[in-house]
Amino acid sequence: MSIELKIFLLALLLVQLYLIIRDTRKKHLTIKYTSLWVFLILIMAVVVMFPGLVFKLSELAGFEKTSNMIFLLGFFFLFYLSFILTTIISKQNEKINLLIEEVSMLKERVKSDEKKRG
Repeated sequence: MSIELKIFLLALLLVQLYLIIRDTRKKHLTIKYTSLWVFLILIMAVVVMFPGLVFKLSELAGFEKTSNMIFLLGFFFLFYLSFILTTIISKQNEKINLLIEEVSMLKERVKSDEKKRG
């Protein structure tokens, strides 16, 4: 890998890191999810700096081609991310249902209070 390509890739990672930190400061991302992305960026930076490490790992794991290992790891990462998002959506749906029930009860209480007064 040429030094120019390494510098370019590291610059892209720094831009991504900046965007993640900016979104965290603007409260678009929580620290919990920011840490996952920062960890991923650090791993990618290590891979950019030491590409031979990936070749050694894929050889040790028994992959014929390094790209196969990278695609498999990417697939597992996306699978894990989908699981996390599904979990978050499920929790949010439960909270929404609870809020709907509470608002409905409050509306009924307000209606009954209005009937008592009126």
